[in-house]
Amino acid sequence: MAHYLHRAFSNNPETHVLHGLRLEDRQQPEQNGSPGVCQTDHLIVHRWGMFIIESKSVTEEVRVRPDNTGGDQWSRVYQGRESGMPSPIQQARRQAGFLRTFLERRREQLLGKPSVGMRTLARLVTGKDHGGFLDAPIQLLIAISDKGRIKFLDGWTEPQEPFRDFVTKADLVPDKIAEELERHRKGATSLGKSQGEYGLWDIEDSAAKAVAEFLAGRHAGPLRRYRAADEDQTDRPHPESPALAKKAHSRREHG
Repeated sequence: MAHYLHRAFSNNPETHVLHGLRLEDRQQPEQNGSPGVCQTDHLIVHRWGMFIIESKSVTEEVRVRPDNTGGDQWSRVYQGRESGMPSPIQQARRQAGFLRTFLERRREQLLGKPSVGMRTLARLVTGKDHGGFLDAPIQLLIAISDKGRIKFLDGWTEPQEPFRDFVTKADLVPDKIAEELERHRKGATSLGKSQGEYGLWDIEDSAAKAVAEFLAGRHAGPLRRYRAADEDQTDRPHPESPALAKKAHSRREHG
């Protein structure tokens, strides 16, 4: 998955990609009192929000069903046998919540004081105040290995509101992200009138870069070096340098 994202977005000044980011937060403690931990497989920061990409290695098939309460139930098939598995959508949602809270405490440090005009517009359009990170769009993409199959059963569909999430094959993830970025861009230029809440949460490109660099600097783990599929191994600057999980280095791993 990492090499797909690198090829698609490494030269895009609007996007900042982090891999295997691990954050610790004593103000969001675990049940045993230890610092809370949030680990994302891949995170993209952009001026209109973020994308969390959760990679799942599946050699046969994953199945997703509704749970009759608006949620999702997951199972995987291996050698003809179906067994349950935790929902990666719910896992990614917990990561998003952790990340919002983590960043909101540094809101003024990273974003400065919110614009009164934009906050007023946000309240008029959506009834919400989009001045900080608590309302930042964090979209989820569940990336299934290229060799795997995906089945949506019993009418289950991917979440659509207020922003679309995806369950898709790993090689399609960059295209999905590019399409969503365009929706945010159009929403920003039309002040949200034709794109719902897309583009309404909008920060400067420099602020998006600062957020990515801040997160990279708070990575609680060893720094790793990035090897693109067709490049020599080189140290890369933030925000890519802190966080490339071992599996992301393997050309055999596609999700």
